[in-house]
Amino acid sequence: MGKRKHPPISIHQTLDGTLQVNWSENYNHEFVCLLCNRGRLSHFYYDKTTLCQIQLSCEACHKSTPLSCQLRKSPPISIHQTLDGILQVNWQTDYAGEFICPNCNQGKINNFHHSQKPICKLRLKCDSCSQITNLTCEVPQHPPISIHQTLNGTLQVNWKTDYAGEFICPHCHQGQLNRFSYSKGSVCKLRLGCDFCHQVTYLTGKFKHLPISIHQTLQGTLSVNWAEQYVGEFICPQCNQGQISKFHYDDGLSCQLKLGCNSCSLKTLLCCQVPPQFHSYRQHLVCPNPLCHQIGPDGQKGWIYETFGTSSSQSNCRCYFCHINFHPNATSYGSWVGYQQQETLLNFCFDDDVWDFRHFIKNPPVKILNFKSIKPEWFRVLVKQYLYSLLKSGRYSASAKPMNSLVTLRQFSQILKQHHVHQLPDIKRELILTFLDLNQSNCNRTIREKLYILKDFFDFLGLESQSLVRHRDIPKQTIQDVDWLDEITRQGIKQHLDKIPAPVARHYLVQEYTAARPADICQMAFDCLVEENGQWYIKFYQHKVERWHRLPASREIRRVIEQQQQWIRKTLGSDYSYLFCHFRSIKQSSYPSFSSIKPLPKPPQVTADENSMVRLIRLLIEQEDIRDSNGIRPYFTGKITRASRLQEVRAKHGMEAAQLYADHLSSETTFQHYAPPTREQVAAVDLPFQELLLNSQNRFLPLH
Repeated sequence: MGKRKHPPISIHQTLDGTLQVNWSENYNHEFVCLLCNRGRLSHFYYDKTTLCQIQLSCEACHKSTPLSCQLRKSPPISIHQTLDGILQVNWQTDYAGEFICPNCNQGKINNFHHSQKPICKLRLKCDSCSQITNLTCEVPQHPPISIHQTLNGTLQVNWKTDYAGEFICPHCHQGQLNRFSYSKGSVCKLRLGCDFCHQVTYLTGKFKHLPISIHQTLQGTLSVNWAEQYVGEFICPQCNQGQISKFHYDDGLSCQLKLGCNSCSLKTLLCCQVPPQFHSYRQHLVCPNPLCHQIGPDGQKGWIYETFGTSSSQSNCRCYFCHINFHPNATSYGSWVGYQQQETLLNFCFDDDVWDFRHFIKNPPVKILNFKSIKPEWFRVLVKQYLYSLLKSGRYSASAKPMNSLVTLRQFSQILKQHHVHQLPDIKRELILTFLDLNQSNCNRTIREKLYILKDFFDFLGLESQSLVRHRDIPKQTIQDVDWLDEITRQGIKQHLDKIPAPVARHYLVQEYTAARPADICQMAFDCLVEENGQWYIKFYQHKVERWHRLPASREIRRVIEQQQQWIRKTLGSDYSYLFCHFRSIKQSSYPSFSSIKPLPKPPQVTADENSMVRLIRLLIEQEDIRDSNGIRPYFTGKITRASRLQEVRAKHGMEAAQLYADHLSSETTFQHYAPPTREQVAAVDLPFQELLLNSQNRFLPLH
């Protein structure tokens, strides 16, 4: 019986009583089908939703025979409420299909339809006109007797004896009210429809609400009889123009009846609304926004109350003062609460799988080193030992190189896991080849960097790195084409900078003017303006080369920096030591107002996808449809401003000026990576030379 999709013992209600069948003992497929008298009933069908949950199917005609009764889709005995009392029908003995359909007076009622939802659960269908006759009453889709609350008292209607469709529609004065609509959820459950204009008439009252409503207010209980006490004379308190003449009823709200204005369509509640900061107040919570300094009702920082989203039942918290939304149990660094927890520097523990960069590097743009995804565990310990030795040795002064090492070793650990490598001596040359195949889509520069990281890691572990990573594995370094913003693009961005928040616009202007690396701008000091011998300079630290650099400051850029300094002092206070800050809640839908954007007292993120300035400039280019000289929309990155500015300096003042501006030790670095000659400049030199070689005028070319 384990192969059959039904219980081994089933119980069935029949006309003769209860039938209990043990299918493994009481039945051996001996019954012949009652419909075709040929095949045996050997197939079983089990369905919980049907009246007879187990049915037997014929192996010849494939028709089913229910065990409950021979009539399908109906119980053998049914009970119906009628106007004359209770009707009980035994369909096996009391009915043989002799009744004529009352709708067409031709066909017989011999088809049965059973449903749990309608008032009359068992209905008979005509075999000629296919219309359905209910046994409960002649009026479908409502009970035979209904009760309605009206202004004059209770109205009880027996639709069999009290109404014969004689009333005329009060809307069109032509059709008759002979259509019935029944709804359990509405105030007036039974409504009459006109057969001419199809409008609905309520038996309860003219409005879609109770004729007398009761409302709780601050002055007590308000009881309103809408037929006598209100004729639409009140003016809307929202717009002071329209009249309050529309009614909205909702049984699920605290104020079930709301009045709507016929001009502004805003709703006015008759009940007193209690704001959520009072009824959902959470006194044990404090605001995680570091810039929120207001004191709540109980002396705590902020005024926190709980809210519920319309599309989700998950609770959320909101500060009444600074209007931030947060989850009190959030742990991610990107959340308000998680950010505050991460700001507290805990004691370093080597066994932890998440390290704080601040134990090794001062003011790192990336906060953590996460080893959790490195598996197997023995390899994770080796990776932690390797990075710990490098970080403690002072070899890394920035977080980029340790992060690249971690990414490379995490990728290599996935290969170890796939090949089931359980110990260090099992690392063979084949794993390096697999690693190369996995990274073949990377550029040569990335592959070179990853292979050198693996070589250094293997040397640290005492393995033969030369045999594992061979010299021919390392590709030649190719210099990629430099990408920069042309003059048309830069002018287009500056023209629309007023569409983004002013602090972010000033961030772009300073980074574009100084041609500094994104990490250097993000951590630029507040007092970056210095004066020497009557000349103003912008002074900032270059983390990559670990030296200071200064540039002459024009009057315009000085004004921009001074405005930014004033904003920082006003917004973040005198303790904040950076010129720029990070922003949260940047939403594309809020462009260009950005009403929900929030500053944070920490330096901007360095990565392009998280940097506020880069995100907003990309949004600006998209929204304003800024295009370059070729009609192509540029792709903005944080580092593209450096090449753009150096290219501009080179074009105006020469390569040596661009080298000094970028603080490069060699002009070759500036030429290859930032300011190579443009195609127009190459053509200006190359075309005359080609024309000379072509000798189109057949001139005599001297040998000397």
